[in-house]
Amino acid sequence: MVRRLIGVLAALVLALTALALVDPGVSGAAGPPATGSVGCKISGTGKFGPKLTLAGSSTTVKIHFNATATGGCGAQATIPGAVVTITGVTIVGSGYLTTLAPGNANSCANFTSADTIGVVKVKFVWASVPGIAPTIVTYTGGTAGIVSGSPVDTIRFPAPSGTVAVGTGSFTPSVNPVVNLATNIVSTCGAGWGPYPAFAITAGSYFTLP
Repeated sequence: MVRRLIGVLAALVLALTALALVDPGVSGAAGPPATGSVGCKISGTGKFGPKLTLAGSSTTVKIHFNATATGGCGAQATIPGAVVTITGVTIVGSGYLTTLAPGNANSCANFTSADTIGVVKVKFVWASVPGIAPTIVTYTGGTAGIVSGSPVDTIRFPAPSGTVAVGTGSFTPSVNPVVNLATNIVSTCGAGWGPYPAFAITAGSYFTLP
C-alpha cells in the first residue's frame, strides 16, 4: 500500500513539473507568435571563417554571432487576449558574406567597403511574460556594402539595397528588420591590420523588429 502511494505521488510530481515547463505564462517558455514591435540594445561575440586578414584568401566568408540584450527592451507586443512584456532575448546569427568587388571577401579592403550578404539567418528567442514564439529572419542578397563606420566597423543587416528579408514567428511578417553590430574591427587597412578570427559586439549595437 505504501509503495503504491509513493508511486502515485511520484507520478503526480512529474506531471506538475511537465505542466510548469510548458506553461505559456512562464518567462522564456514558447507560446504563440506576438504582434507589434520590439527593439533592444545588445552585446555579444562573433567569428569569421576563414578569418579576416589584410589580403584575404576567400571570395566568401562565413559569419556567426551570439548576442543578448543589455538593459531593457522597448516593445509594444501582444498576443490574443494579453499584453506581452519582453524581459530579454537571446540572438544567434549564422550565414555567409560575399563581396561586390574583385578579390577576397575576407580581405580588409573588401570587408570594410564591398562585402554584402550572401545568406544570413538570425534567430531571436524571447524571454517574456507570457511566453511567445521565437522569431527567425533570413536575409538574402545585397547590392551595397553592409560594413561602415570609423574608427571601427559596424556590420548592418539588411544591406542598404538589394536585400530580401523573410521572417517567421513573432513580430512578422518582416517590414524592415534591422540588426546593427558595432564591432572592435579597425576600419583603416594597413600593415599589421588583423587578423580577425573573431569580433566583439560592442556598445551601440541594437536590433529593431519588424
